[in-house]
Amino acid sequence: MLYNIKYAPQNSSQIIGQQIALAQLKDFILNYKKQKNKSALLTGPIGNGKTSSVYALAKELNYDLLEINSSDLRNEAEMKSFLNSALGQTSLFFKPKLILVDEIDNVSGQRDRGAIPTLCKAIEKSSYPVILTANELEDSKFKPLIKSSYNIQYQKLEYKIVAEVLRSICQKENLAFEEKALNSLARKADGDLRAALIDLQICAEKGKIEFNDVNNLSDRKRTESILNALMLIFKSSSAENALHALENTDLEPNEIFLWIDENLPKEYLTPKSLAKAYEHLARADVFNGRIKRQQHWRFLAYLNDLLTAGISSAKEERNTNSIEYKPTMRILRIWQSNMKNAKRKEIAEKLAKHTHTSTKVALQQIPYFQNIFKKNSATEIAKELELNEEEIDWLKK
Repeated sequence: MLYNIKYAPQNSSQIIGQQIALAQLKDFILNYKKQKNKSALLTGPIGNGKTSSVYALAKELNYDLLEINSSDLRNEAEMKSFLNSALGQTSLFFKPKLILVDEIDNVSGQRDRGAIPTLCKAIEKSSYPVILTANELEDSKFKPLIKSSYNIQYQKLEYKIVAEVLRSICQKENLAFEEKALNSLARKADGDLRAALIDLQICAEKGKIEFNDVNNLSDRKRTESILNALMLIFKSSSAENALHALENTDLEPNEIFLWIDENLPKEYLTPKSLAKAYEHLARADVFNGRIKRQQHWRFLAYLNDLLTAGISSAKEERNTNSIEYKPTMRILRIWQSNMKNAKRKEIAEKLAKHTHTSTKVALQQIPYFQNIFKKNSATEIAKELELNEEEIDWLKK
């Protein structure tokens, strides 16, 4: 059994790090008939106990829990049917009911445009507490839902709290562990306890949680997720299938650009397909620049569409060959170039200081000093400019 299921909280006392939010939620449920709002909206980072709190309180308070997921909200007819029966009918065993609408922030796009208004109307008529969960609600279409709900904020879990949970599970599972390995797992999870538990179980296959395994796991997960994303983008038979390819990657847009740029010519073999794909990649880069310069985060939607569906639709036909995707070496070359230029700049700054010139002028004189150091020991010059051994060696190359 997965650890996140096996060790799921059974009551409110087992919910960690969310005492204030939990108390607010419990009060909302118990005093629902006195509440002004018909629904409570739980917001906060992924994996920090929002859904677990609802399940734990339902068990503790002996409520029937009925759940509808965001994917179910996309079918308006089915949603109306579920909400009408869930919000209006009495429980089969005459117990109080609790309605959970999970991951409401996943409702997006033209196909889902009627979901939120329909949900708001249904909640107004509810005889039972409705609990909504979301990571964040930035889209303006959620404003009516936010305004009509009792908002409860769940905080990001500190790594020390996550590490303590991991330590407790290791003891229950009789797992040997290195302290720094658990701390590293907790830090990498970045407040996502559910992800930390999954990672812990993967590392536990050897019977011991070691620091090296934790580091390797992190790198492997990042690589595997982008490899799967690239395969979905390049091999999908339809653009719609490729749209969600990047959802499970934790790479920055700049890194994704480099991965696609490096592997695109291996997949798309005709000039027409390549030209069209690079056009989409270039347009995505334009939107990425606007996001950075102008902070227009709404362009993220265009960025994702171009990098996934756009590039996927550019191919004339799917390449049936199995391609080995590799990371770009450009980052390493950039780093090497920066290191080389950094040394040049350090020497130029010392030269500028002692010759009373600007750094720009001093940079132009570096080749002449390199010739001097290659032909002579130039000990006096090195001493005068206060050059260290590394800088002297660099000038001699």
